[in-house]
Amino acid sequence: MDVSAGQCDNCYTPLQGDFCHQCGQEKKSYIRNVSGVVTEFFGEFSNWDTRVWRTLLPLWFRPGFLSRRYVDGHRVPYVPPLRLYLFTSIIAFLIFARLLPDTKVNTMMPEASVVQPGQPTEQGRKIWSDVITEVQRDIEQEQQQTPFDSKLSFLSDQGQKEFDAKLDAIIANPKLAINKFFSLAPQMMFLLLPLFALLLKLLYIRSNRYYMEHLIVALHSHSFILQMSVFYLALSLLPAYINWPRLATIVSRLAEVAFLWMPLYLLLCQKFYYRQSWGKTLLKFWLTSSLYMVLAMSAFTGLIILSILWA
Repeated sequence: MDVSAGQCDNCYTPLQGDFCHQCGQEKKSYIRNVSGVVTEFFGEFSNWDTRVWRTLLPLWFRPGFLSRRYVDGHRVPYVPPLRLYLFTSIIAFLIFARLLPDTKVNTMMPEASVVQPGQPTEQGRKIWSDVITEVQRDIEQEQQQTPFDSKLSFLSDQGQKEFDAKLDAIIANPKLAINKFFSLAPQMMFLLLPLFALLLKLLYIRSNRYYMEHLIVALHSHSFILQMSVFYLALSLLPAYINWPRLATIVSRLAEVAFLWMPLYLLLCQKFYYRQSWGKTLLKFWLTSSLYMVLAMSAFTGLIILSILWA
């Protein structure tokens, strides 16, 4: 059927603009030449880039500003909260997993083939052989006297055996559990988000705000925490690769500032978003932080166990 240019391609309703007021479809053809597709791609990329910087700068340095703007209806200039959090979460946990060293724990003692500098070859081997033998004997005695208790009451006997076997493998190669942990951590934090918003809803129940308004604060807060944690970790590791002591000291100080800015930012966020007195804000911030820390620690503990079981 030949549809007029003034009609919607989907429901054939006469148009009064670029979008159909009946079904919402845009009057736009996606069937065009390659040059048009490339032009649109770079146009969308440029628009996305502008929105990112408009979002990140206030996210880092203006606590509560983005949440207030979004609730007040100013949404087009900024990246939506959910999209911002999902993008941040994926990138942040990939960086966390990448920055951790790929270390292995060798449970077997090295053979007595290491020679201590300054010692004759045979004498050095004998000394190291005696030391290694003594260390092995001490380790075996400690394991017999004070064995590591990995018994989990909620596991069956078969599940406990599997857990112990996988725990031994993890001790030999911790990176297995670390990779599994960081593959599950984004999902776990995404589940904690609505709980954090629920805490805010209960503590600010007299503010007559909808749950979605608290969820927006939770999304922006968690995006900030993840991004600032990446900066803190990077700045903490960077001094080891800097040969100039003064510059290394400056970078270390910046890492400390980033670490201290996180709790201060969250406090100011609650103050400027909910606009209550400092006394109420401090009390509710303490309650929110304490309760959420208990939830987060419980979740991370369970996640560590799952990482071992599923590694």
